[in-house]
Amino acid sequence: MNSLPNFFVPHTWATTSIQDALASDNPTLQVDSRPTRLVTINVADIANPRIAHWDDFDLYSLRQAYGDLLEQYPVPRVAMPRYPLECNRVNQLKGIFIDHVFPRLAQPIKTGATVLEDRLGHGLPDVSMGSDTQVEGHYRSGLSLTSSDGVEHYLVSCVLMETQWTSAMVESAENSGHITCLPLRRVAAYCVSTDTRYGFVLTPGEIVVVRVSGTAHDKTQPCLIEWKAVPWGASGPNTLTVSLSLWFIAMMSLNPTQRKLCPPGTTHPVNLWWKYRDPTATVTYQHHLSLRQVVHPLPGVIVQDAPSA
Repeated sequence: MNSLPNFFVPHTWATTSIQDALASDNPTLQVDSRPTRLVTINVADIANPRIAHWDDFDLYSLRQAYGDLLEQYPVPRVAMPRYPLECNRVNQLKGIFIDHVFPRLAQPIKTGATVLEDRLGHGLPDVSMGSDTQVEGHYRSGLSLTSSDGVEHYLVSCVLMETQWTSAMVESAENSGHITCLPLRRVAAYCVSTDTRYGFVLTPGEIVVVRVSGTAHDKTQPCLIEWKAVPWGASGPNTLTVSLSLWFIAMMSLNPTQRKLCPPGTTHPVNLWWKYRDPTATVTYQHHLSLRQVVHPLPGVIVQDAPSA
């Protein structure tokens, strides 16, 4: 069974659980409602992907995978500003994220990585969060989670204003090549360029988390984009929030067996658990993403025999 890794949070910090830290309110944004156009020229793109809802990216399934981390590990409280923040341009939104959301995520990601290292039995690269990181040629990811040396991307993104795009536009798109699907295709192109499955589109109104299946460094091959929208204003103990959503996909990507692209249709369900039987016939169950172990399967999960080593 997984034991607690050897790390601690200083008692001088005001601490809370990862769950509570990431379920609290985001800053209030004061947004200019004047219409702006979506940039469509000279941007990263991918041809004819299949686009679908990421239906099992839900709090119930994600808690089954990561519930022990969410509840058992203390992290420092990070205060949010009590006044509205002006957000009239993409660079302002990036700045708000860097100044106020990334600091909230930093220790929960570090703590989660430490636990994952313990479960893997080996270390993981240090990571950092930044903006405008190069993914290929002149294309840059708006906000990213990368290795500290900048070589590896774990999360990539496209940042837009809500007057340019909302996820509701995707629902009415005639096909995946329509202009309203371009932000999702941009993120997919970044994923293919960096060989990572996970990314997001950010606006002042929502975050859209994305899981991509395809072939690394080849945008001509079949590609599947799965997405889930989470409102910026979502908060509370039983709510999937922007910060929680980012933390979940960061944890998925930090698992080295789950980060790189795979062919469409081969990703596992979020709530899949592997069944292991040792030589003494003792049975344990391990989640394929978080590597959490239990002796009895949780309600409603998918269980399969563990793959051969």
